[in-house]
Amino acid sequence: MDTLSDGQLRIEFDKLDTNKDNAITIDELRKYYVPMQEMLGISKQLAESEIEGLIKRLDTDDDGKITFEGNGNYFLSHSTL
Repeated sequence: MDTLSDGQLRIEFDKLDTNKDNAITIDELRKYYVPMQEMLGISKQLAESEIEGLIKRLDTDDDGKITFEGNGNYFLSHSTL
């Protein structure tokens, strides 16, 4: 897999940040991630568990959001988005 530039990562981050508040909430992540995982045959329950794990690992200030400056760019560069 090719490495994405910071600019490309920012574009992908902004696609998930639907309310444009510079953070990906659990609801924004869920709207994208659950349908994608269900298409791959992964149960909604497992997808929800993965989302909760992502938020726990990447939410650097415990506000329930992933910011680009925090770990959003890491998340996008290591995911299958």
